[in-house]
Amino acid sequence: MKNITLISNWKLRDPYVAMFKGRLWKTIPDARIIDITHAIDESIIEQTSFILKTSYQSFPEGTLHIILTGNTLSHTSMPVMVEYNHHYFMGEDNGVFSLMFGGEPALNAVELNLPDEQTTVLDKCILMAQLHFEGQLKEKTVAYTNFVRKIQFSPEHDTLNRVITGQVTYIDTRCNAITNIPVDMFKEAVKNGNFSVSLSSTRHITINRYHNFYNPKEEEIYMMGNPLGYLELTLNNGYIAVLADLKIGDKIEIRY
Repeated sequence: MKNITLISNWKLRDPYVAMFKGRLWKTIPDARIIDITHAIDESIIEQTSFILKTSYQSFPEGTLHIILTGNTLSHTSMPVMVEYNHHYFMGEDNGVFSLMFGGEPALNAVELNLPDEQTTVLDKCILMAQLHFEGQLKEKTVAYTNFVRKIQFSPEHDTLNRVITGQVTYIDTRCNAITNIPVDMFKEAVKNGNFSVSLSSTRHITINRYHNFYNPKEEEIYMMGNPLGYLELTLNNGYIAVLADLKIGDKIEIRY
């Protein structure tokens, strides 16, 4: 089965998603195309990398994930394809690959190598997908190593000062704020002891409660371990990101 996923900031009100999917289907008639999301905030590749790297393993190995967020539609740009953990990721290198794969020392990546034709990078993505599934990619590509680098802030655990530092990496449609701090890191450090959370937002918020699941009886802001394996700040029937004026990239400190 030729499984293909799409992720973009194109939204669904306009015809562009349907147009791209139609052209993709005409080129690869037996493809099964699945939408991850087209509701990425405008050109936020950090959001794209978070959603894709936390969801791609839910798909079968061999799936091709086409990344359309922040595409320049340039005639001179060439798409890049990265093989990682038995999955394939393709799109224009605008920094999303370095955000997804971090400091991986030797990614298996190739760039489409064609004469300068008057076709957009989207047309070239469709061609590259076709060549990939037909087993002809090697003849039309060159090795790619010079990735655009975007700074990725990794969570830090300072055991001496008993503090975990991370940041907000995603805000979902319910305005819950998801951090990049793994639940396992938090539980190993805090165990069942007391802790307090401070945020780099404009409003003073106190958080000192944790639940393993959403707790409908909780009336205060609390942290939970969400299904993605990261700490999430949430509030029952509330919009924590709005109330706390949180944004992607805001710093979070947990002292215990």
